[in-house]
Amino acid sequence: MACVGHVAAHHKNAFSMNELRTRFAVSIRGTSLRDLIRMGEVLGLGARAVRMDLQGLTKLTLPCILHWDLTHFVVLTKVSRRKITIHDPAKGLRTLPLKEASEHFTGFALEMWPTPAFQQIKPKPPISWRDLMGPIIGLRRSLLQLLLLAAALQVVALILPLFTQWLMDGPVVSGELDLIGVIAIGFVLLTVVRTVLEWTRGWLGIVATYQLGIQWSSRIARHLFKLPMHWYEVRHTGDVLSRFQSANNIQQTVTGKLVDIVLDALFAIITGVVMLIYSPLLAAVAVFTIVAYAAIRLSTHGAFHRLSDEALVHEATAQSHFLESLRAMQSVKIAGLEAHRASDWANRMVQASNRRMLSNRMTLTFGSSYSLLFGLETVAVLAAGAYMTIEGALTVGMLMAFIAYKNEFSSRMQRFIDNMMSMRMLRLHVERLSDIVLTEPEKTAGTLPEQFDSRGWAPPEIHLDKVSFRYAEGGPWVLKDIDLKLHAGEHVAIVGPTGCGKTTLAKIILGLLEPTSGTVRVDGQPLSYLGLSNWRRRIGVVMQDDQLFSASLKENIAGLDGVIDMGRVQAAARAAFIHDDILAMPMGYDTLNGDMGNTLSGGQKQRLLLARALYREPCVLVLDEATSHLDVEREQQVNESIGRLPVTRITIAHRPDTIAMAERVIDITRLHASAIAVEAAVP
Repeated sequence: MACVGHVAAHHKNAFSMNELRTRFAVSIRGTSLRDLIRMGEVLGLGARAVRMDLQGLTKLTLPCILHWDLTHFVVLTKVSRRKITIHDPAKGLRTLPLKEASEHFTGFALEMWPTPAFQQIKPKPPISWRDLMGPIIGLRRSLLQLLLLAAALQVVALILPLFTQWLMDGPVVSGELDLIGVIAIGFVLLTVVRTVLEWTRGWLGIVATYQLGIQWSSRIARHLFKLPMHWYEVRHTGDVLSRFQSANNIQQTVTGKLVDIVLDALFAIITGVVMLIYSPLLAAVAVFTIVAYAAIRLSTHGAFHRLSDEALVHEATAQSHFLESLRAMQSVKIAGLEAHRASDWANRMVQASNRRMLSNRMTLTFGSSYSLLFGLETVAVLAAGAYMTIEGALTVGMLMAFIAYKNEFSSRMQRFIDNMMSMRMLRLHVERLSDIVLTEPEKTAGTLPEQFDSRGWAPPEIHLDKVSFRYAEGGPWVLKDIDLKLHAGEHVAIVGPTGCGKTTLAKIILGLLEPTSGTVRVDGQPLSYLGLSNWRRRIGVVMQDDQLFSASLKENIAGLDGVIDMGRVQAAARAAFIHDDILAMPMGYDTLNGDMGNTLSGGQKQRLLLARALYREPCVLVLDEATSHLDVEREQQVNESIGRLPVTRITIAHRPDTIAMAERVIDITRLHASAIAVEAAVP
């Protein structure tokens, strides 16, 4: 998707990655050439897939897309006799020798060109960290306080060199011992003031960092939890966590360096002017050194940015792998894969560490170049200053004061340049975090009719009116023109082969997925009118991949409700036939459940999940393979217990015994726009 966006941008159709992600919901399983051709067609780009060897690249229309490493795609932007230039979405712009490229290129390429349907779109201004942060309570006040304290520190820093000049040119030359004591006392007082100001500024910085960090992180977390379900389905957990952590990097950089950037620039100018007053020649030496250091930083910024980007990607991959291993530890041990998984994770971490090591080496190089440049600068200033002192152009005190101002100027400018590079590096974290912040949250608000606004809502009628669904524009239809009516209080079983869209249909009814076309109505009202929040409060659901929380059993059944009604908890547990199992445990309902319920059997997990659904006293119950881990006798008991509840019940199952208890059996493969295939349940 990023490659298609790059080609489109080359032809003056600039879509952001967030716009492309919204328009083309790419699966976590990856993308094929056919998918890229489909995306290009939607954007107005013609496409031609070709197969060739490396020498044939010179005949391609550039930019084009190459299949790379059998796992992803890159954009070919330039070809010469000995090397090629590619844009790798994972690694940025790269230039490779043909020999190295041959190890990655699989032989498949995709040419793309504008068609008459292609429309040129001007690029939007890049997203900045200010756009992502939004209004933060207390940010301006904190920055102003830090600015005032820092300004006071700078005033002290400007005065201290003058004390040195006065001391050397006054009492040292004249021999006035009493004046030395006065100046020394002034030095001490200024040093104490400087220390107090530095401590106060440091403490305010710590407080501001944590307060603003918590406020901003909480806002992003709330937004993250409101994103539609499909957003999570196409991303790895480790990648989401890595993107969320980018907020910390942005916040720490802004609160820690923004004030420094402003003040360093201001006082570097002031000290520069003072240096010019003392000696234009010596000031020119200091300025030349700073320009040389800035040139070094700017020339290496691209490589440093690329290494940091690659390190973040590899760290996110390693984190996803580690979390996956923890979640699947039972499977890992059964298959004897402990050493393999540990080695695989270590390899991923080595890749990330290699990038970090290279970026740290560049940081070390920056420090060494700074030491070398400013060491040479100091020698030059001392030598020239000594000569000027001998010639009478400067006094000893003036030379010492100039050196102090020069050191202040150099350190301020070096920190200013480094901080500006850090602010430029924020672009990397801004791009990653924007995937979260700029994604539209789920629209859960609605206008709840008065007759629906109470506990004990009567079982509703659910109508799917010509509902169609596909995951991406131009992609295959998962559901097409489904017209289905579920009567109030009815028990319906939805059947069909694996992968035919049963769970997708359930998610549409639950509002987890929005239909591509068509409407879901509840008692004649569209879900958008009722509001997803109101709708979900009144339904009980057990999905195939539902998880238990790391909490007590009663908290799990109550769905982490702030005020737990133990009467309802026990009633739900009895209805799900898990009450006796819980009482048999030493701590009963206070038994703590491990992460994802790893202390419970599969059947106990399912019954706890069912109890959690029943605790809500729902009017609609959606069960997707909710009793697949139960034995036949226990499953029959659970089904009979649920069957006595006044609910509209939707069951997705493969077991004949479960299907047989439904009043209607609907084969989803036989649903069409014009009719619904209804089979009578076999008792």
